[in-house]
Amino acid sequence: MPRSSLASDVTTMKTSLNSRIAALIAILSFAGNMIAADRKEASAMSVAVEIHEGYFVSNQFEPDAPMSFVVATNQAAFDKVFGVAMVMRDRSHRLPSAAFEKKIAVAAIHRGKALVTYKVESANLDGKTLVIRYTARSEPSASAEFSCPLILSVPKGGYDAVRFIENGKPIKTVNTAPGTAFEIHSENPETAVHATSTAEQAIFTIRDARGIGTATIRKDDGQWPPKVIVQARLRGLEKFAITSGDVTLSASVLSHSGNQRLLHVWRDGKEGPRLESDSEWWMEIRTFDADGKPITGLPPEGGYFEMTIPKALLNEAKEVRLDWIDFFR
Repeated sequence: MPRSSLASDVTTMKTSLNSRIAALIAILSFAGNMIAADRKEASAMSVAVEIHEGYFVSNQFEPDAPMSFVVATNQAAFDKVFGVAMVMRDRSHRLPSAAFEKKIAVAAIHRGKALVTYKVESANLDGKTLVIRYTARSEPSASAEFSCPLILSVPKGGYDAVRFIENGKPIKTVNTAPGTAFEIHSENPETAVHATSTAEQAIFTIRDARGIGTATIRKDDGQWPPKVIVQARLRGLEKFAITSGDVTLSASVLSHSGNQRLLHVWRDGKEGPRLESDSEWWMEIRTFDADGKPITGLPPEGGYFEMTIPKALLNEAKEVRLDWIDFFR
């Protein structure tokens, strides 16, 4: 055999061998990564989870949101979002009475023209974060609107957050650290006040079709976040009051005279002098359009007023009461 032909065959064999070795290394590397991932997943502490059915979603709870996420630590918070849907021969697995003595409820809600079904894959504790993994499958509808909840209960624990992973993708993290859970109550069914909170701040959003309402917000441990914001999605705000104990901060945005802002503190039924910006009770009232851009005057359709509650009203307070009137009738 000519030397040139032999050398060519040796080169070909070396190239083929190198390719096979490279492929084997890639396979071993991939397998090692998969094993490491499996070990990491296995190291996360599994949490017992129960799935509950037989509830409908209140149309007062975030009605315009395509998706909502709920962490309820007590029955009152759960009942603000869900109602019991009774049907004949109902065998739905609902939360038992006194469930919240030992458990919390977490939920994901899809809204829109599709019927969504869920399958829970796992519930694990990653540090102080409860991780819920599930799949969601949609069946589109030509006309019908649905609110489809996935409702789970898990044992109470020292969770700082709940992370929802839907169809393999992290989709929402709800903070539950101290300072982020509230009880909100309103007697008027047309009034909706919802909280979005972290350990650093809480935002309470008011929606009221009538424009006249009252709500109480309770923080049992009294540990309010450093910043507490109220967003009133109203077209006017001729009266807004925050009451804490025997003190009421009264604010007005006039619907005339250049939309002047007026603030007073009431004690024992007596109105104090008009507040100035250097007072510890001072509260800036800002207005925004529907896109969240600051504006002057009154909010347009979809806009809102925004106020940061003075810390002087929250010191050691377990509960505050909000009262509002959009326009005097």
